[in-house]
Amino acid sequence: MQRDLERAAKLYRDFREERPRRARVVRVTLPKVAMVMGHVRAIEYDTTHGGKVTLYKHRFAPGSRPMLVAANGRGKLFLLGGRYHVTARGIVDLNPRGREIEDGRRRK
Repeated sequence: MQRDLERAAKLYRDFREERPRRARVVRVTLPKVAMVMGHVRAIEYDTTHGGKVTLYKHRFAPGSRPMLVAANGRGKLFLLGGRYHVTARGIVDLNPRGREIEDGRRRK
């Protein structure tokens, strides 16, 4: 658990460009059965950089798109699968060989 917290803190520092002020363990229970709503083309989210709220929009490359999956109950919406990872730059798509796809049109 400690190693996971350290990794999460590093990812936070790299992406948010500041140290986390607190840590919180969020327990996630994955459902045994869920409904696939479709593939995600893009995602938008607000985050803070340098004390300023910034809107990010990431358009997934066609082969990188995760599935949007829902389960019964409140707050049970998940992104599953896809070829991407999260770095200091945010969400970065990967090609079939696992190499990063560089495309400035998909960021910010």
